[in-house]
Amino acid sequence: MKTISMGKWLGHLLRSLSLLWLLTLSHGALAAEVNNSQCLSCHSDSDIHAVTSDNAGAKLFIAEEAYQESVHATVPCVACHQSEQGNAGFEALPHTQTTVATNSCESCHGLVQHKITNAWKNSVHISKIDKDGKNKFSCESCHDAHTMQCSVITKPTVQQVASSNALCTDCHTRAVEYQALSGGKKVTEQDLTHASIPNAALHLGSLRCIDCHAGSNDLTLHNIVPAKESVSCNQCHSDESILVQRRHFAPTEQNIAGSLLNQGLFDDKSLQNKLNSLGGIPAQQEVQWVNGSLFKNSYLIGANGDVRLDRAIMWLATALLLILALHGLLRLVISKTQSGGQWHKTYLYTLPVRIWHWLNALCFILLLISGVAMHFSQGELATWADLHNIIGLTLCAVWLLFIGVNLLGNGHHYVVKLNGLLGRLLRQTRYYLFGIFRGEVHPEHPSAQSKFNPLQQLGYVGVMYLIVPLLIATGLLMLYPENTPELIFGLPGKQLVAYTHYLLAAVSLLFLLVHLYLCTTGDSLTALLKGMLDGYHRHKDKNGND
Repeated sequence: MKTISMGKWLGHLLRSLSLLWLLTLSHGALAAEVNNSQCLSCHSDSDIHAVTSDNAGAKLFIAEEAYQESVHATVPCVACHQSEQGNAGFEALPHTQTTVATNSCESCHGLVQHKITNAWKNSVHISKIDKDGKNKFSCESCHDAHTMQCSVITKPTVQQVASSNALCTDCHTRAVEYQALSGGKKVTEQDLTHASIPNAALHLGSLRCIDCHAGSNDLTLHNIVPAKESVSCNQCHSDESILVQRRHFAPTEQNIAGSLLNQGLFDDKSLQNKLNSLGGIPAQQEVQWVNGSLFKNSYLIGANGDVRLDRAIMWLATALLLILALHGLLRLVISKTQSGGQWHKTYLYTLPVRIWHWLNALCFILLLISGVAMHFSQGELATWADLHNIIGLTLCAVWLLFIGVNLLGNGHHYVVKLNGLLGRLLRQTRYYLFGIFRGEVHPEHPSAQSKFNPLQQLGYVGVMYLIVPLLIATGLLMLYPENTPELIFGLPGKQLVAYTHYLLAAVSLLFLLVHLYLCTTGDSLTALLKGMLDGYHRHKDKNGND
């Protein structure tokens, strides 16, 4: 007698059970389609209306296309909607339905998605609105079961962001309903424009209300907290951004597979095409998320910078400070043995030049302080952002003042003369490296014809005619990001603009350190500083000549 091994027997059993499950599933889906088609024959007609005034506010119309794309498309209508016993059922108009616990959203989602239901029960909507036990607020208050789609929680598209916010504003802008649900509050008591947030329009267009108004520890975005407990700026604009954490709430096959791209393991192009065919966020965007970038073609201040770049700039600034400190220490030690001479004063710096200089210096310092505070998410980010924007716009005016002053007669000091330039640069460099320690005379004293030595001239021209205009241009594009091209040199426009702005700010910081130190290299530690206060350049004639 032929025997069948245990392995083969289990294989036959598993295949039989799989076939049975598929038949059951297909039968259920077919039954749902048949049952639902009967309901949709009326409810997908845009002319449907209530037959009694009691049901006038009900949402009777269901767009069939939107319903077929929803997560409940294969669920029979009667699984959630049931008629009362002893009547004609759904054949009667108007329908008389009964509500039982087994028909609620929680009856299905309470076990599988218990984190969501628990968060919902702790939300301000339940604790404040339903405190009298009248069940005024439910899942259906926000979610339409007939059009609900997946992937809305953690990966919203622009359309889903607008749709999600519309759910909130739809209720919060209805004067009568809002007053009734909020315990008497008026709609006008709310700041729906969020004017206190920097770039409010950009925030409202890119984020959902729930991104900020859900509890900071709630990854489900269903525990809506009171406004005073809303997410602060720093909780998103930081390395530990909750926006990143929430994206990990519902990992999908697509973003897990996307992490394998650019690793040399597969044919990346074919894999990207396959991932893109699944729908949702494009594969290349998933790769950028896996590599640490929050969103494609964007920059979130304080959150998606480059730690390695930050560290390199810090080391460079520290090394420069040490070099300048050592240079200054040697000067102080050697200067004790140097003899004095007769002081001379020459009026070189006019009042408009001095006003521009100090306004420019103040703008640079405040921009650097506020920029560092935002980049490293320190203190009240909104306050720093407002200060940074105001000072940035002020710098635009100050730079225009600089151009105006130069056009009126000060501009010749910035004209670089190429004849003999190399020799002058070498003499000035030698002076700073060696001559200044020996008490040698400055190679070039400021005069009415040329206020700057060649190193100063090249430095000021580079800063005022190249770095500052680029800082202003990139800053304005960050302030008004809608004007930033999507791609610049084939790279994401907003990220390129943001990193360029950051690197220019770093160069400005290094320039400021050198500039402040060189202010002490006159014939006394304060001689050059006094000149920018009263306009007179002071220098010693060490040979005793007038």
